[in-house]
Amino acid sequence: MKKRLLSLAVALIYCAWAVSPAYAHALFVRSNPAPNAILAKSPAQVEIYFSETLQPGLSSISVYNSAGVAIDLGDARVDSADATRMTVSLRSLPDGVYTVSWKAISATDGHFTTGSFPFAVGNVDTAALAAAQQSNSATLPVTALIAKWLILAALALLVGQVAFATFVWNPALKSGEDQLAAEVREPPIWRVLYQLSWMGFLIAWVFGVLSQAGQTNGNELAWPWAAETSQVLLGSRLGLIWLVRLGLALLGIWLVQSRPAGWKRWAGFATGLALLFTISLSSHAATEAHPALPVLADWLHLIGMSFWFGSLAYLFTGLRGFRAVEGTLRTRLISISIARFSMMALVSVGVVGITGLYAATLRVGSLDALETTLYGHILDIKQIFVAALLLLAAVNLFFISPRLKRDRQSGASNVPLVARFENIVKGEIILACLLLAVVSLLTYLPPAKITPPSTDLTGSASANDLDVDITISPGHIGQNNFTLHLSSNGQPVQSVKEAVLRFTPSQNNIPPSEVQLIAQGNGDFVTQGSYLSLPGNWQVQAIVRRDQVFDAYANFNFSLGAPGANIEDAITPRLTAGAIILDGLLFGILMFLLAKKPLLRYGLGVLPALLLVGMGIVYLTSPISTTNGQANPIVPDAKSITAGQALFNNYCVPCHGLLGKGDGPLGLTLNPRPADLSYHAIPGIHTDGQLFEWISNGFPGSRMPAFKTRLSDTDRWNLVNFLRTLAPKQP
Repeated sequence: MKKRLLSLAVALIYCAWAVSPAYAHALFVRSNPAPNAILAKSPAQVEIYFSETLQPGLSSISVYNSAGVAIDLGDARVDSADATRMTVSLRSLPDGVYTVSWKAISATDGHFTTGSFPFAVGNVDTAALAAAQQSNSATLPVTALIAKWLILAALALLVGQVAFATFVWNPALKSGEDQLAAEVREPPIWRVLYQLSWMGFLIAWVFGVLSQAGQTNGNELAWPWAAETSQVLLGSRLGLIWLVRLGLALLGIWLVQSRPAGWKRWAGFATGLALLFTISLSSHAATEAHPALPVLADWLHLIGMSFWFGSLAYLFTGLRGFRAVEGTLRTRLISISIARFSMMALVSVGVVGITGLYAATLRVGSLDALETTLYGHILDIKQIFVAALLLLAAVNLFFISPRLKRDRQSGASNVPLVARFENIVKGEIILACLLLAVVSLLTYLPPAKITPPSTDLTGSASANDLDVDITISPGHIGQNNFTLHLSSNGQPVQSVKEAVLRFTPSQNNIPPSEVQLIAQGNGDFVTQGSYLSLPGNWQVQAIVRRDQVFDAYANFNFSLGAPGANIEDAITPRLTAGAIILDGLLFGILMFLLAKKPLLRYGLGVLPALLLVGMGIVYLTSPISTTNGQANPIVPDAKSITAGQALFNNYCVPCHGLLGKGDGPLGLTLNPRPADLSYHAIPGIHTDGQLFEWISNGFPGSRMPAFKTRLSDTDRWNLVNFLRTLAPKQP
């Protein structure tokens, strides 16, 4: 039975380390226009959806004509209601082939991806379109890989020391503690390793931040004083995590350098666990729709790894300290240490195995993905190192440990076997370092399985004898696809005379609108349109009419966010400012307590601390922009729309035509032609504030005049409300 359990444990180790959490990349998912699309008319904008949330201010889209000249309006922005969506507005484009170039920075881990794709407008040469190929790429910075490896190795040593001393070393020494010197009970090299780990973490922190900033422009590193560095640290969620890591590192260094105390050892251990948690907060687990359990699993995965790999270093150095111990006592201490280490390793591997398998179900996907992706190929290399580690572990478990146990029980000494075991542990440490390098590489590769986040609005309700399910995709203000599924007793309902959706906004003075859905069979009914045209609360009522049956009504309530910064965008700068102030205080305290000379204490300690605290206070008191553009203060009721229509007929029809198609009598003589407002007026493409800006100051690159001095603010907002009525409606 014991051998079966050991065999099962070995298999669990292999399964655990054969999979690994995949880390975030903002990869291209889809776009409008689609790659290689040929459009009859110029689009109002380019929108791209990504697999991860994007970092605003660092991500961008540019559109170029065949001559390489940028023809977009330069207003690339990340949608605050859906941070996986990025858009840029276009002026009216003549016939031709155009290239979209994008740069995406993941808001979760800052990884940098780029790409491009072509599309065409009007009558174009298809060969020219085919010559412009779609491309996608992700950078692989060497400095970031080194920083990631150093962070993982340092945290393994920091967390592993307390775990090894508590569960392995101290219990093993109890049998002969009175016969051991202080250098054997606690080898001096352990303190050196602990201090070097904190120093290594700080070095990795610096390289990690500079590499992160460099990636925003596709470079290896950024200068500390570069604008990109301040953008990463001060303007992103990831920067906040880096600042928290710095504060925890300063706290850990103070704990190890100050006067020893029992509680400080455990405080340092807790600090290491907190740093591991910050790694999980920037992992792919943090991008899940419901991230609490995935992040917790990822954290436990890292803790299990740190317990196992970190303990290897302390086991090896501890065994070397036993060389000063003679006779059977050395054999006994080594035998007990190995036995207790094996038990701790089994528990650690069990945690790693369960969390690793869970991560695989979420992010690795299928065996085919392992065979056909670069991520899968690197994972295969990782398995080779895992297999080598398991082979060495099996030798220890099945051969060396039993022989040492027999020698301990018989009172014999077996120095050659102990030396052999030390060499095996040395080999395990080398393989563990190589395995961490492979894990670091995996964090910078796109995962084998990419599941784009969903922003769809869904709901279920019962109405009479019907079960009604609704899906609104993508669930944004503006153009959406509406799907209604009807079933009864688990079977699709076929005999439906009419299925209607009624949209009622929370604003009492705006009338509801209705649309009849188109039957698709199997109980499905669909339509498309811009019926959710305003932010706020909406009631979507499904009305199902059947012959000789009472009409069925099902109500669904949805909330659509207003354009502008979300709550996290407003909170993150405040937290960042607080983290800067805290880091400054910790740095000042650390230097004041540790530096002996007044010049170092005040010059390199207090002065930088005051600068950091001052910068944090300035940043804390600076105003934070909470909206993207102006909010429309005029409710789009009948009165406003009527007033806007009168203004449109008077000022806009000569160029844009009665329906806003850009075909007015004067517009036909202009070059470039006036924009087709029916596209630009679709909700979700441009904010009301952006339309107001163009009416006020003119449309860039066009003959449109500015109306700021000719129309009042109220008139221009009324005109915006009328323009929304020009958007095409689907029956």
